[in-house]
Amino acid sequence: MEIRATTLWMTQIRPEGGDAPEFTLLLERAIAGDVSAFEQIIVRHERRVFTLAWRLLGSFEDAQDAAQEVFFRAFRYLHRFDNSRPFEPWLVRMTVNVCRDLARKRRLPPNVLAEAAADALLAPSNPHADLDSEEQREILYRALQQLPEKERSAVVLRDIEGFSTAEVAEILGSSEATVRSQISSARLKIRKAIKRGRI
Repeated sequence: MEIRATTLWMTQIRPEGGDAPEFTLLLERAIAGDVSAFEQIIVRHERRVFTLAWRLLGSFEDAQDAAQEVFFRAFRYLHRFDNSRPFEPWLVRMTVNVCRDLARKRRLPPNVLAEAAADALLAPSNPHADLDSEEQREILYRALQQLPEKERSAVVLRDIEGFSTAEVAEILGSSEATVRSQISSARLKIRKAIKRGRI
């Protein structure tokens, strides 16, 4: 089975749509070697993969490279995927791992997040939503940059990407208790940085 390299370039973004039984059949076809089914999977998930990569890496170009690598790996290892489990957490875990690898390989600053991540943390539904000025946004951005990698990944997946604690634990290969601790620690550090910045 072969996949064209052009398939892995960002195509026009379309809504994921479709119901679970339809996607399950699509996934089964892709696992069986149907390249067109895999291309449809890419179209359904590329926005999620790209956006997460952008938030973790802080660069549009790096996020594009990461998204391509994620789909190369997904194609290569799809035969190992357990079809009885949800697909998206598997793909998100792969995205987090690819971003870590890319950041190390390119020697990117270890704790970089795109401004989009800070903006997402300022959304009304977020615990840090009371920040509204550009100066305060910059404080939050710097606080996110200073978080250790595991805390940053946990808070991005939970507070920005909207995964449940259980899903974040599965994606990061950790326990729910550890994820709760990482998120709590990250939020506390962010609050302290915001408080220091306002004084």
